[in-house]
Amino acid sequence: GGGFSGHTAPFILAGPVVFVGGRVARGRWGGRFGTLPFGRGGRAAGGTEIGSGYARIRDMAARVSGGLELESWMATVQLPVVLNIDGQLVTMPSWSESALNRLEGSERPLPPPALVDHFAPRPSPLQDLDSWLSPEAANLDIPYSDYLRSHGASEEALRLIARDLPSLDTASMSALWQHRSDRAFGLMGGVTGLDRLVAGSSRLTEGMAAALRREIRMNAHVVALRTDERGVTVTDRGGRRYTANHVVCTVPLPLLREISIEPGLPALMAEAIREIPYGAMTSVYFTVKERYWEVDGMAPGLWGTGSFGNILPFTTRHGDYLWMIIKEPAWGALSEQEVKQRALAELTEIRPSTVGRIEPSAVVNWTSYPWLKGHTVFRRPGQIARYGNNIAEPHGRIHFAGEHTAVTMLGMEAAMESGERAAFEVLQRI
Repeated sequence: GGGFSGHTAPFILAGPVVFVGGRVARGRWGGRFGTLPFGRGGRAAGGTEIGSGYARIRDMAARVSGGLELESWMATVQLPVVLNIDGQLVTMPSWSESALNRLEGSERPLPPPALVDHFAPRPSPLQDLDSWLSPEAANLDIPYSDYLRSHGASEEALRLIARDLPSLDTASMSALWQHRSDRAFGLMGGVTGLDRLVAGSSRLTEGMAAALRREIRMNAHVVALRTDERGVTVTDRGGRRYTANHVVCTVPLPLLREISIEPGLPALMAEAIREIPYGAMTSVYFTVKERYWEVDGMAPGLWGTGSFGNILPFTTRHGDYLWMIIKEPAWGALSEQEVKQRALAELTEIRPSTVGRIEPSAVVNWTSYPWLKGHTVFRRPGQIARYGNNIAEPHGRIHFAGEHTAVTMLGMEAAMESGERAAFEVLQRI
């Protein structure tokens, strides 16, 4: 659900079922999957990494369009990074003795990107991937900041850890949600097991769409769903109505809040849809005209505490590019040109060797994108104990799917998991 860079939300007619979801521009499908032009392979604007545990995604990649080639993500990304701590650069080897390092005790030798993993409990308190929903885990549904402090984390560690969270604040993140993420990420293979699609992530969803045998109805911005014992009526912004035996609705929660559903959802489910948050995300892509890291002698990437967070450099068979990841919500209010100008100005100020050697070439502003309005779903303290996973519960003949409704997996694999679950719900009813 969500869409990549389109202007309308469509649905797909597929036999007795209607799928209400997002649209991508110029006939391109895939929600947060998307590929920007860059040589023959493109730059992944979404669906960037495929974990070794992404069984459904890997199976689909092997089946669509005669099979899609994978390559190691680690073989294309340039690691390690330089630290940008409050506007000053620190190399990884000098971090432990740097005056900018205000970590305490056993934290001090650790680079900031390693702090989340350092405080992840071993073994995980969650025995299984779905254990985050068990009543026994509810005592962990507390502010992540409280958990970290109880395990000896300093206030500086909390500040640095927050830069890697979608909430940008350890107090606003449920510790149980973070434990769930840690548990799933480890079983999905971790960083070293990541791959990417050589031809670009869009090729996967385009291949899936091409396999559908029924009409794909575009330009139908859904505004209302009505379910009764006979079926579901879908109404679009133009007043056109469509009927089906069942609907699978995959739109992200910020968009679901804007769709009228009759009869109304149960009160607690409606509250969950209204209150569960998404983190902000603006991505800026730079073409590297000359390798600035060969000029200043430092690692090409950045991890930082400034208004922009991380910069990951990629070396592909078609050249070098940078991916700047910005989680500050204020960037969502800027135009594409304003984002490019500000991103370039801030990067060249921090890293003078980039002047004249990079060029901003593309922006994907998920925060302001009208068919998503955010990027990464998370849970605030207490929301797991209060809501469980009720956003995945069917409502009459309306079935809900999308990454935000998955139980065991994260990311694109979670979207596939949720699709399977919704399909089984419909099959059981049929």
